[in-house]
Amino acid sequence: MAEKVNTRGCVFSLLYSVGSFALACASLSTLNPSDRITVQKGALLISLGFVYFVALTEFLNKLLLKTSIGHNFVKRYRLRVSDVLDITNKLVSAVQAAFSCIAGLFVCRWSCPRNFLHASHFLSESYAWFAASYFFYDLWSMYKIYAAEAAIKIKAKLGLQADPTGDNNNIGNNGFANSGAAKPGESAATHGLQFQVLDDIPSMEQGTLSFVGQSKMGIPSFAKYLASHPLMVFHHLFIGSYGLIVISYLRGGLGDCVFSFMFMMELSTPFVSFRSILSVMGLKQSKMYVINGLLMLVTFFWCRVFLMPYVCYYYSQVVNKPFIEVT
Repeated sequence: MAEKVNTRGCVFSLLYSVGSFALACASLSTLNPSDRITVQKGALLISLGFVYFVALTEFLNKLLLKTSIGHNFVKRYRLRVSDVLDITNKLVSAVQAAFSCIAGLFVCRWSCPRNFLHASHFLSESYAWFAASYFFYDLWSMYKIYAAEAAIKIKAKLGLQADPTGDNNNIGNNGFANSGAAKPGESAATHGLQFQVLDDIPSMEQGTLSFVGQSKMGIPSFAKYLASHPLMVFHHLFIGSYGLIVISYLRGGLGDCVFSFMFMMELSTPFVSFRSILSVMGLKQSKMYVINGLLMLVTFFWCRVFLMPYVCYYYSQVVNKPFIEVT
């Protein structure tokens, strides 16, 4: 029997997400283009950023895991919980990248024609504050994917996981195949484990999260996850903290035009994210995957390879110095 659509949780998460973004925009509405962002306003923006990215992720997770529309999508592509969490993580990454490009475009159109070095727009600093929260949030989001994968492996070892490659019409809320009834000799408690959605993943809401010790299921703690992925953690913390400090303070209000191009370097990220999503969905052989791959290559070359040398050339023309000297 088809399950009824459970939209209440989705609506609340969506309202939190939209509301936090609207408040962030409203907090900037009275600023003049050349105004600087104070620490107090920056703290507000980074707080609203946390709410926005977390709520957006929760909305997407609940949409896919707790509604009949989401169940149909999960069944069609035979996804597990970890696959769904990975997809929502990549979607939020694409949203952040799109915002970064839009902010960069606005700042570029304002600052570059006026003065390459000295013209500034408040959006460069304000989005640096808002986006800094994304890089901290993303550590937690990726841990949830890691925990979901760990839960699947633990269930498989304990013999509690049914075959996920079976009839996808019997895939339950957690992406595990189920028959709707306990097998002979299987206890109701054991069988019930197969019907949990996100309960196997450590959760602050349910009081099952330990930042240091592993969970009852044996899933590694958040601290252990961070310790086992040092390069990824350094990348996120470096961009989220040092990048914010540079854009907000160390540059001394100079070079908005340069930083606008750095924001626009994120143009290739949505295509990288969609490539991963299509792969998870098993669509590597589709035309969409090929087209997306070509767009990814073009945007990556333009934004990550060609753009910065162009900025250096642009700067050399402004200061009337040789290109080699300014690079």
